[in-house]
Amino acid sequence: MIIPSTRAPARPGRPVANTGLGRPRAAALAKPLHFNWVLGLLILHALLGAVFKNSSFLATAHALGILLFGLYLAIRRRPMFHVACWGMYIAGAEVLWRMTGADLIWEYGKYAISLVFFIRFLRGGLKSIPLTPVIYFMLLMPAVVPTIFSYVSPRGMEDARKLLSFNLSGPLSVLACSLFFSRIRLTDSRTRRLVVWMVLPIAGIAGAILFGLTSLEHLEFGRNSNLLASGGFGPNQVSGFLGLGAFFAVLLALDPRLNVSLRLLFLAVALWFATHAALSFSRTGIYLLGAGLAMALPFCSIRRLLRPQTVLLVAAAIGVGLVTWSLLMRYTEGKIGERLSSTSLTRRDLIAMQDIAIWKKNIFLGAGVGSSSIARSEGTAGRVGAHTEYTRLLAEHGLLGAVAALLLLKMAARPLFTMPLGFTKGALLGASGMTLLWMAASAMRNAAPGLLIGLAAARIWRPRHIKKPAGNCSARPT
Repeated sequence: MIIPSTRAPARPGRPVANTGLGRPRAAALAKPLHFNWVLGLLILHALLGAVFKNSSFLATAHALGILLFGLYLAIRRRPMFHVACWGMYIAGAEVLWRMTGADLIWEYGKYAISLVFFIRFLRGGLKSIPLTPVIYFMLLMPAVVPTIFSYVSPRGMEDARKLLSFNLSGPLSVLACSLFFSRIRLTDSRTRRLVVWMVLPIAGIAGAILFGLTSLEHLEFGRNSNLLASGGFGPNQVSGFLGLGAFFAVLLALDPRLNVSLRLLFLAVALWFATHAALSFSRTGIYLLGAGLAMALPFCSIRRLLRPQTVLLVAAAIGVGLVTWSLLMRYTEGKIGERLSSTSLTRRDLIAMQDIAIWKKNIFLGAGVGSSSIARSEGTAGRVGAHTEYTRLLAEHGLLGAVAALLLLKMAARPLFTMPLGFTKGALLGASGMTLLWMAASAMRNAAPGLLIGLAAARIWRPRHIKKPAGNCSARPT
C-alpha cells in the first residue's frame, strides 16, 4: 500500500532532470558497460584487497571516505540511482573492511547505508511512503521495552544498547532500503550497473584471500570451515559474499546483450569467486549460488538464454568448471567433496530449537530484543548469537515477530508479481531468494540482506507513448 502523491504533475513538454524520482531520460536508461572500465576496476579492487590486508589504516580511510561520498550524494540531492550504486558498493565492501581490520563499529555497513538512504529519501520529499516496510519495523518495537527494563543500571544500559544495536540494525536497514528503492525505476541496463557495483568490492575480498594464500607454504584442510583459506576472517560470511558475487557475475555472463569480451570476463570472475568460496570449506556460498541461479534463470528471458552464443558459453563454463573441480579435489585430497556433500547443520538446528523453546514461554510479545542469546547461554548451544532470523523473530518478538517475518517474505517476493520477464526480474528474485536462505543460516549479520530485500521494492521503467506538444519543445521521457 502506498500513500498517494499530492504533488502537481509537471507541465507537458518541460524537460525533467534525472533525479531518480520520476521517469529518467532515455540516455540514462541505456548506458552500457564498457570492458576496459569493468576490467580496470576489478583489478584495482583486487589490488586494494591485498593492500588493505597489510594496512588496516588504509582500509579504515577507504571506509570513511566512501561514507563521506555517500553523504555528499544524499545531501546535495544527486540522482537517486547514483546513491543506489553507492549503497550496493558499501554492502559489498563490508566484509572486506571487517577482514582487513578496519577500525569501524561492527554494524558500520548497515548504519552507513541506513543513514545515507534515509537522508536522500527525505530530501526527495514525503510524497509517497510504502507502508509494508514501516509496519514491519514497527511490529518489532514493542520488544524493545523488556530489553530496556531488564538493564536499569548505567552499565546495564550499555549492555542493552549493544543488544538493540546488534539485533535491530538489520531490520532498520530493511526499512531504509525499502523506502529508498521504492523511488527507483529500473531497466535491465540500470540493474546491470547496480550489480556490477556490488561485484567490485567482492573482488577485493577475493584479492585479499588470494594474497594471503600465496604467502602460505602449506594449507591443510579438514572437515570444518577453513579460516586461512577465508583470509583469516569468518568463513561463513566470506563464503556467502563470494557466492553472491559469483551469482551476479554468472547472470551477467549469461546476458546476451553484453558483448563477448564482457561475458567472458564475468564468467572468469564467477569461477574465481566460486573457487575461493569452495576452498573456504564453508558451504554457504556454494549453496547460495546454486539456489540463486535456480530461482533466477526461469524468470530471465529463456529465448535469449537459448541463443547459440549463450549455449556455447554455458558449455565452455561447464567444461572449465569440471576441470577446476578436479583440480580442487586433487589440491584438497578429496576433502572438499566430503565437506560440500555433508548435511550437518553445524548446531544451527540446536540454536533454532532453543529459540522456539524461548518463544513458547513468551508467545505473544516475545522475550525481548537480544534476550535469546542470553537465555541460550543456559542451554547446550552456549551463548551465541542467533543464526536463523526467523526463529529469532519468534523468540524475541513473539507473534508480532511472526507477522514481521511474513511481511519480510512479501517484500522479497514483490518482483514476482510486478515485473516482466527479463534480467531485472531474474536478478532481483534470485537475490531475494538467496537473502531469505542467507537469513536462515546467518541471520542479518551483514548489510547485504537488508539492501537486497529493499531492492525488491524498486519499480520497473515502462516507456509510454508521449504526444509531441505544440511549439518547438520536443517531448522526451522523464
